Amino acid sequence: MDKTVDFLQKVDIFSLLEPSEIDSIVDCLNTHEADEGQTLFEQGDEGRQLYIVRSGRVGISIRLPNDSDREIAEFREGDFFGEMSIFENAPRSATGRTKEKSSLLTLYEEDFFRLMEQFPYIAIKIMYRMLASITGRLRNTGEFLSDMVRWGETARKRAITDELTGVYNRRYLDEALKDRFSASQREGRPMSLIMVDLDYFREINEEYGHTMGDQVILGVVEVFKKNLRDTDIMARYGGDEFCVILPRTDLKEALDFAEGIRLQVSELDILSKANGSITRVTMSQGVASYPENAGSLEELKEAADQALYTSKENGRNRASGAPAKTGTQEGQNTKESMTKRTLPSIRQKNQIIRNILDVLATRECFLLLGHENPDEDCISSLIAFALLVVKFHKDARIFLGRNVHEHFQYLLNICRYNSIDLLYPPEPLNGTYDTVVICDTPKPSMLEKSPDIERLLTNPDIVKIEIDHHMGADSEYIGDPDYCLVTEASSASELVGQIALKLQTRDDLLERYQIGDPFSRNLVLAILTGIIGDSKMGQFLKSKREKMYYRIFSSMFNKLLAEKTNKESNFSDKDQVFNEIQRFSNEEGQCFNFFMKRKRLSPSIGYSVLKEADMAVLYGECDNDTIVSVARAIADTLAEESSILSLVVYFDNPAVSDLVQFRMRRSQSFKKYDLRQFLDIFQIENGGGHEGAIGFRIPRKQVGDVEAYVGNFIQRVEEEISNVK
Repeated sequence: MDKTVDFLQKVDIFSLLEPSEIDSIVDCLNTHEADEGQTLFEQGDEGRQLYIVRSGRVGISIRLPNDSDREIAEFREGDFFGEMSIFENAPRSATGRTKEKSSLLTLYEEDFFRLMEQFPYIAIKIMYRMLASITGRLRNTGEFLSDMVRWGETARKRAITDELTGVYNRRYLDEALKDRFSASQREGRPMSLIMVDLDYFREINEEYGHTMGDQVILGVVEVFKKNLRDTDIMARYGGDEFCVILPRTDLKEALDFAEGIRLQVSELDILSKANGSITRVTMSQGVASYPENAGSLEELKEAADQALYTSKENGRNRASGAPAKTGTQEGQNTKESMTKRTLPSIRQKNQIIRNILDVLATRECFLLLGHENPDEDCISSLIAFALLVVKFHKDARIFLGRNVHEHFQYLLNICRYNSIDLLYPPEPLNGTYDTVVICDTPKPSMLEKSPDIERLLTNPDIVKIEIDHHMGADSEYIGDPDYCLVTEASSASELVGQIALKLQTRDDLLERYQIGDPFSRNLVLAILTGIIGDSKMGQFLKSKREKMYYRIFSSMFNKLLAEKTNKESNFSDKDQVFNEIQRFSNEEGQCFNFFMKRKRLSPSIGYSVLKEADMAVLYGECDNDTIVSVARAIADTLAEESSILSLVVYFDNPAVSDLVQFRMRRSQSFKKYDLRQFLDIFQIENGGGHEGAIGFRIPRKQVGDVEAYVGNFIQRVEEEISNVK
């Protein structure tokens, strides 16, 4: 047992655990001895466990379309693999075989979730390391694909073809859609898109097995191949999901084609003699055409996708056409296409989250909206997203209605010292917004609006992000299609938490915007408050995924309290959470006043400098998370007071680092200078930000006398901007 603990301490996914915590997980692990050449799993097998190499070597290979194998990875002592089986119940994407006699430890999915139940914080630490590993492997995958491109055109053909069916794969589909759509626009000819989903395919696999499932797929593809023209393109973009491009084909022609295929597929006898409950192969199809249903490629894909959902909801085994782009004769179908539905795949959800993170990186001023008479989840999700915005040093303003109940003041206090403005009607919006974020609002009629907001929502130049967990009934989308994180979840706050989890894996953004840990205390508290408000302390959580996220943020909360009070804490009701928020808010107020008492003004700069003696006092009263968030708020406040620039300087806790922290911000009215130029002027390597706000760190020894250092720094800044004021 001791040897196992010693070994696990050296394994990357357990590197954040204390020895006592590793003791707790040893019982969850199983030992597997394997001879040389033994197959651990085949590509496409159901995945249920993670492997850790205790000794020996394991090769991971994929099967190429020419039936040859290519090794893409080798795992040795201390390495782990197969983690996606725990996260997503995903089939194996490659084959694993031992290259010599090996000893392996395995962690099964059910044991991992049992571990999460008993020791949630331990499980969270393991998940953090898993996510970091996945990010690194994705980079390696990119290098592998680049290798394949170098094989030449013949190899490229193999790389863009689906192995099972021989039709094109998703990689080629994306290229072909852009190419064929551009050609249709140039030629002024129609183009149709059909999205295909086999009915009850999961049930077929469960009842008859994957071999029969493959036969069904091959039978359906063969029907399509017999009917496709040379110019048509068919691609497989999921297990039982296909897409067909029909150039120079209008909606009526495409619907006739789809209906003919449907009838032929329904006559396949693959299942008729299988003696099971499903005896017939059927499929649902969604059909959309350019220019009849869409004016852009994204609109065309969205229209076909919505038409596919219409087919499914109307009983499956049918082909449905998308509604006309304009006009009211298809009013009922238009209403159906606007009804919110859960995102069909993890891939699509991840893409939307990536789109949202890109907006956080590229846009500057965010207006956040909720619904009338907002509840805990609505306000919590607004605040949680606003906290993400300010981590990117961008402006976040929340528009609140007249009917915000007074008992939500504990939540609104988070905004006060975190650079988040609160706007109340009939107060004018003031400012130039480039992004609107709508949280926890089922449909447009429920939005808290004003004439100014109506104009923003109809402005095509403004990105509309929507985050919501209300599905079906009379719900309707409000945001832009590529920015609607609208899917099943315990709450809108949980979805904001999922964005933050993805941000945690984006090293490029964390480095560029100098974000240490996305999960500040206030962010975790806001997310958790929304989840427990909507789920009644977790009682109404439905899926395993919802329960997992509830445990993640609950564990983060308990860790924060443990760090603050030096003892393990657990909440048992919402009042305890609210009391903690209020207590932390009071602490932030004291910290804010501490900084402001030391503010000074030069001709162009409002600045506050805290010496080492000041920080010794402040660290005795506040934790580091409070100081970081308040320093950002102070920089914003002083920038507006000076009307030009601000500078905030303070020392890190010497127990943590020997660095001095600098934050600079320019005012809303001063946009003539890109602050990132100062990083070059002062030759600062440890820093980053964007044109309106930067942060950087300098070693204490290099700073020396902080008053003199800051004085010289300010003098040079004044000289630099004197010609642009």
